[in-house]
Amino acid sequence: MNTTVFVVVLVFAILLVLALIAVPLVRWLRRRGAAVVDELGAELAGETVLRGPEQGSYRGATADGYPTVKNAGVIALTRRRLVFRTLTGKTIEVPLEAITGVREATVFKGSLVGGQTHLIVVTAAGEIGVYLFSGIGEWVATLESLVAG
Repeated sequence: MNTTVFVVVLVFAILLVLALIAVPLVRWLRRRGAAVVDELGAELAGETVLRGPEQGSYRGATADGYPTVKNAGVIALTRRRLVFRTLTGKTIEVPLEAITGVREATVFKGSLVGGQTHLIVVTAAGEIGVYLFSGIGEWVATLESLVAG
């Protein structure tokens, strides 16, 4: 077998293996994301939900008591708390009375996400970062009105 044919076959085999891994993983992530939205919706049924639940990415925290590991999941805001549920099942909750401010930032903890903007929630203990896929301005406005009020 000549070298060119061998390289083409090898590249095709590698791409096939990657596809066999990626397709089930993407399907699982989609199903898990929908399940987390349903779980969080059921948990918040007794509360007044102001924003969300919607998909986002937890970007870590500088505040003690909050995970530093990034994770995809679902975020929601109620009149008493900001809650983020990761796809792995971890719940990250910030009581509304603990929030002292809110801002937007393109960089959080040295991380830049394709030039996108992070929602930064400020507490007395530090900051918590979340990347939202859309509507960050509405989240900031809602949180600012709750913190000010």
